[in-house]
Amino acid sequence: MNRKEGFIVTIVVLATFITGMFASASASQMLNVFVTNFPKTHVGQDPTSLVTLRCQGSPVIARELFCWRSHSDGTISQNFTVPVGSVLVVTDVSWRIDGGRGYAGNSTIFFIQLRQHLSNHNSLVFISYQVADVDGVAFKDEHLTAGFVVSPGATMMAQGSNLLVMLYGYLVNIG
Repeated sequence: MNRKEGFIVTIVVLATFITGMFASASASQMLNVFVTNFPKTHVGQDPTSLVTLRCQGSPVIARELFCWRSHSDGTISQNFTVPVGSVLVVTDVSWRIDGGRGYAGNSTIFFIQLRQHLSNHNSLVFISYQVADVDGVAFKDEHLTAGFVVSPGATMMAQGSNLLVMLYGYLVNIG
């Protein structure tokens, strides 16, 4: 085979290889490569949609939880509310109630309810149980299988002495 024939055979083999590579992958498979390579978190959400809330409540009957949002740059914004056009999906709840030494060994039930604006009805969305330790402190970390959803205008309610609640989840645009 002379040099000219070798060159032509090389081009034909290379062209066949390249077209075979593109022909073997369908357009949807090539599209999936581009669509699915965006960074996602362990819950399949965009990192910017994640929400971490530090909340405190009232020591008496079920009262509004006042929440501060912790941002990724370390800043905190007070009085978090779910933005209009979004819902908050809560996936994890950590709670701590300090009843004092006299409360040691007592059963503690912690719950979160939602109240819609201008309504007297509360809807139970989370409940947890723990026995207070020797110092009268009950605490628990809960990883929710399905989570719960908080809509704009809904108020989160809870109760407990010296109550601290951490809520973890993400915002989803709904419209």
